[in-house]
Amino acid sequence: LAISSKYKSEFIANMSHELRTPLNSLLILAEQLEDNPDNTMTARQVEYASVILASGRDLLELLNNILDLAKAESGTVVADLSSVAVDDLRNALFREFEHVAQGGSLGFSIDVAPDVPQTIVTDPQRFRQVLKNLLANAFKFTERGDVRVRIAIAHNGWSRDVDSLTDAAGVLSIAVRDTGIGIGIEEQQRVFEAFAQGDGSTARQYGGTGLGLSISRELVTLLGGEITVTSTLGRGSTFTVYLPLNLTSTVAAAFAQTSESKGTVTHGRRQNEALDSSPFEGRTILIVDDDFRNVFALTSLLERGRANVLAAESGEAALAALAASSDIDLVLMDIMMPGMDGYETMRAIRLLDAFASLPIIAVTGKVMSGERERCLEAGANDYVTKPVDTAELLAAIGPWLPLPILVTPTA
Repeated sequence: LAISSKYKSEFIANMSHELRTPLNSLLILAEQLEDNPDNTMTARQVEYASVILASGRDLLELLNNILDLAKAESGTVVADLSSVAVDDLRNALFREFEHVAQGGSLGFSIDVAPDVPQTIVTDPQRFRQVLKNLLANAFKFTERGDVRVRIAIAHNGWSRDVDSLTDAAGVLSIAVRDTGIGIGIEEQQRVFEAFAQGDGSTARQYGGTGLGLSISRELVTLLGGEITVTSTLGRGSTFTVYLPLNLTSTVAAAFAQTSESKGTVTHGRRQNEALDSSPFEGRTILIVDDDFRNVFALTSLLERGRANVLAAESGEAALAALAASSDIDLVLMDIMMPGMDGYETMRAIRLLDAFASLPIIAVTGKVMSGERERCLEAGANDYVTKPVDTAELLAAIGPWLPLPILVTPTA
């Protein structure tokens, strides 16, 4: 089992890199097309770019979900514990899904029982991820009626062999109830399996991969809890999450720790305004990457900020470029390259006195456990995952090539 898990993790890590490489250029270029900086595209063409960008982001979300599931199943995730204010959680979830309810003409409420404490100790990020998955599914499969959440103290309802709940001083229950299509009795446990749907027709009608519930089950287990489902075909479903009120470090210590975070997709016009203000004018940036698509995409992005861009397709070519040009201000370094990879190249650069302090940002599709640390140990100043988000890249470059301060005009 240990060997099988190891090979599975390695396979997923390698596939993640291979998938993120073409996604990187797709997302960067689609975002630039959607922004239409030169105003040369028609409104319909901008719409095409928006669809391409949205589809690419959907692929990235799927990839991230697969990585999440693999990490959870392999036991390489630990709960990052802190206090969670229940009212803050309720308000955040309501704001996020209120427009979804309004768009579908559905009722929506989140009720908190009076005896629920103001705060609980758990992993806020993963707790929210579970609830967002359940709410997204509830709205997805509900065409009329309502979606209601009830947060309360539970005294039963979970399996008694879940020691972290049975031994807990108190148990919190979060029930997400919908009036949607429902799930047949024979399918109610299958829905927690990866890539499972209620049935083939459900998959075709409503889409989706079925990863959300698999990830939710694994994350709830990580948090010392359990997730259950009750449902009637045609009348709706209720998914209930049971969690110990105060998750202890003893429970969390049962899992190995990882400090990696997946790439996040953000979007806005602020970073594009920064690019259009020519933040890199007079600066020279070296891109080291063996994939011409990534070089083209990153070059287009940086040249929009008026950077002078050089490119090297290998570690050896990067060292040669540095030897030939002493005015390089920053290096964007790919990691997975044939021959001399990014780690070796960065170590070689750091051995050169003239470039010992040259800013280097690792740009890689490798996002599994420990990758950031490996890059920093090899000589990188920062680490950005592929697909590269414009805002994230500018945030990484900023400390080394400061961006101009944007002043928003006041009325």
